[in-house]
Amino acid sequence: MRLIPVAGLLLCLAACSDPLAGVGRLGDVDVVNDPVAAALPDAEEVAREGFFGTPAATGELPAAVAATQPERPKGFLRGLINRAANADPADVIAADVAQNLSVGDGDSEAVVEGAEEGAAEAPVLLAALAPEPAEKPRRGLFGTLSKSDAAKPRTGPDARDVAFGTVLPFGEIARVCDAKGKSLGKKIDTLGRRGFTLYDTNANIRDKRTFYITGFGDNCPRQFTAANALFGAPSFYETIRFGPTGKHLPHADTDKAYDNVKSKVCRAGKKKPCGNQIGKLDQSTAFVSAYEFGEINSKWKEFLIHDGEVLAGAVKSY
Repeated sequence: MRLIPVAGLLLCLAACSDPLAGVGRLGDVDVVNDPVAAALPDAEEVAREGFFGTPAATGELPAAVAATQPERPKGFLRGLINRAANADPADVIAADVAQNLSVGDGDSEAVVEGAEEGAAEAPVLLAALAPEPAEKPRRGLFGTLSKSDAAKPRTGPDARDVAFGTVLPFGEIARVCDAKGKSLGKKIDTLGRRGFTLYDTNANIRDKRTFYITGFGDNCPRQFTAANALFGAPSFYETIRFGPTGKHLPHADTDKAYDNVKSKVCRAGKKKPCGNQIGKLDQSTAFVSAYEFGEINSKWKEFLIHDGEVLAGAVKSY
C-alpha cells in the first residue's frame, strides 16, 4: 500500500516532461535553397491558374533555374536518348541508323541484325559501317605508256590488224599482235638501237612467204609478204640518194616522210643530207625493202620505220 503513492508521483512527473527535448529546432538547422524546388508553383499560383497552366506542368524552368541545368544533348544523340526512354532500344537504333546513313541493301541488313543485340553496341555498328576509302589504281610509267600506245590511233600503212597465220598480198603490211610469244622463224637482220629485227618464216624457199618485223612501241610485230627482204640504214640511203645517181631516183612517199624526220632530227633541208647527226637516224630509223621475186626485180616495196612506227610505204623501181 505504501508503493501506490510513490508510483502516482512518478507518473505525474513523467507527464510534465518535454517529449521533444532531444530533437533539434527548425530554426537551428541550415536550409539549402534548392532552385528546382523554387520552380514548383506556390499555392497562390495554383489557385489562380491551376497546376496545368504553370511552367512546371509543361516542363519549362525559369531562366535562373535553366542556367544552372546541364546542357542537353543535341542532334542525332539527343533524338536517340529521347526516343530510347519510351521505345524499345533495338527499334530506336535501327530507325536512327537508317535515317542518318546511306547504305546498300546488304549493309542495311547488317545494321538491323546488330541493333537487335542492344543499344550498347550502337557505336560499334556505326564504326563498322563507315565506308572504306577506295584503293586508288596504281599507275606506273610503263603502264601509262602502254595505255597511251594502245589508245593512239594508227594511220600508217600498218593500220590493219590481222590474225596470226594470215597471208597478206605482196606490198601490204599489217600489225599482228597474236604473234607475240610465238615462233616467227629465222632472224635474218637487226638494225638500230630500238632493236628492229627481221624474221623469215621459211628461209629455205625462194617463193613468197611471210616476214615479221619486231621492235615497235606497242610490242606487236608487223608482217608482210615477200620472196626476199632486207633492212637499209639511213646512212646507206643518203649515200645513194644524195650521190651522183640520186637525181634519177623517184621521190616517193617514203622519201617525203624521211625528209620530215630528217628536218626534225638533223635540222637539214629536203635536198641536204643529215650531216653529223646521221648516227641518231641510224639508231631510230630503218628502211625495209621487200622484193616480190627471189632474184631479178625491177620494182620493190619500201617501208619507212621511225621511232617504233611505220610512217610510210611506197613502190619503187629502177
